Amino acid sequence: MPSSYRLVLHAALILLLLGGLTACASRGYQARHLAADLSLLAPAADEREVLAIMGPPDLRRSLAEGGEEWLYLEARQSRMRRSRVVGGWLGHEDYHLAVITLRDGRMTNSTYRALTEAEFRKFDLPAPDERP
Repeated sequence: MPSSYRLVLHAALILLLLGGLTACASRGYQARHLAADLSLLAPAADEREVLAIMGPPDLRRSLAEGGEEWLYLEARQSRMRRSRVVGGWLGHEDYHLAVITLRDGRMTNSTYRALTEAEFRKFDLPAPDERP
């Protein structure tokens, strides 16, 4: 085989390999890591800082004693669970909740915990494309 054909073949194989790697690395969703994001917040952070790090909350609740709770929910599926080939029969799904309490525009408390699927479903969130 002439050297020019070999060069073209090697270049094509390298491009194919790079294309395959980038396809495997891409995600069709925004990854969220509530525990890590929550740990970045300083005590008494203001609303702007909370929004910059955590993004808009999934739910907001007014508190009777004044202030507001911002709830951040996350359902994270393993790669096997998201697989179209396996069809969701294998793998696992984890549910997480972060709650930030705000009073007078400042964070007064934050909590993070794992949820069961039943606890997560009680929040009755709209579909991701219907959220504000």
